Amino acid sequence: MRSLVPKHRGSQLGLRELSSTTVRPARRFAVTPKALYHNLGPRESGRAKAAQQSLQRVLELVQRGERDALVDYFATSNLTDTPTLKLASGCEVMVFEDVMERMLLRSPSRHFLDSYAIRHLILSSPATSQVLSGLMLGPNKYVQRMSVTSSLGESCILTFTMTATEPSLAAPQPSLAEPGTAAAAIAAASLQSNETPDGAGSGGVSEPVWRLKSVRGEPQFGIGATQPTGPSPELSPEQIVEAHLAALQRQDVPAAFQFLSPGSKNIIGDVKKFAENVAKHRRYGGLLGHIAATSVRRCMARPTTYMEIVSVTSASGTRFVFCYILSQETQGSGAGCWSIDFIKVVDDPRLVAAVDTSCAAQRKQAQQQQLDDE
Repeated sequence: MRSLVPKHRGSQLGLRELSSTTVRPARRFAVTPKALYHNLGPRESGRAKAAQQSLQRVLELVQRGERDALVDYFATSNLTDTPTLKLASGCEVMVFEDVMERMLLRSPSRHFLDSYAIRHLILSSPATSQVLSGLMLGPNKYVQRMSVTSSLGESCILTFTMTATEPSLAAPQPSLAEPGTAAAAIAAASLQSNETPDGAGSGGVSEPVWRLKSVRGEPQFGIGATQPTGPSPELSPEQIVEAHLAALQRQDVPAAFQFLSPGSKNIIGDVKKFAENVAKHRRYGGLLGHIAATSVRRCMARPTTYMEIVSVTSASGTRFVFCYILSQETQGSGAGCWSIDFIKVVDDPRLVAAVDTSCAAQRKQAQQQQLDDE
């Protein structure tokens, strides 16, 4: 793959790096208990409360950086094909990094944590958070939206989806986790005085087990009619890529140049040289005035490194695949800002074929969603 802007320092990106990254020290924050809007649904307040309590335990584990304990709260469908580790006691457990690695090997549509969720919940923890709304979408499905802000200033909205499973069909409950593990300690501390470890209430009736089905993110402040003029702490890397593509689509090269990282600008030179680099290459030239751009895959490789694969249809109808690599400044006047380190053309036939398959799956999913809405 050939690079439009210079390659940044650092090692090759790998799946294992996501889970092996050291989590930054957690900052304590309080989740506002009262949502701005909350619909419990008819006669479902008890189930909604149980879902909220499970979600609160998930957020507590995020703050503590107890990632392996989080696995106990993932929906069973998210643990498919994940290998287990057998402990000396004979119990089998799943390791968080294995769950994440298996997730990344699946198609993006099957990722239960997107790039926003991984950045704000796994690679770091929120500095502030507020519940925006909560809604029961049936007896076994609860959705909660939260506004979160990182320590460096990026704000986004996370949508948590919780699903309920009958105890007999659920995976081992957190309260029955291996003694001595973090999961067991958290579960034991969260039990109320009138609860029993097996989840059975009065009369011997077992309550459903609520687990995390998915977390999806979106910008706190979307890119509307007014496009950003350059990187700023409140903009996410996803928004930076979107703004850069929008600038190239309207053939505003000077605006696109502003989204490059300081290191890239220093090596490339001025806007004129950047424009020449774009224009003289057939593939990069396809970005200028392109018809459409589709995000195929988004990945947080490290806390300050973001990667996105984009399929672009040029004005002539030719399709190209590009890989964006962004980094985040952590100090100085640009602290918190995401910017583009380099853009590479993806020309490996196997990768291009994978992109074609992913785009087809996205179109099929969009069509199905449209039919469901109707």
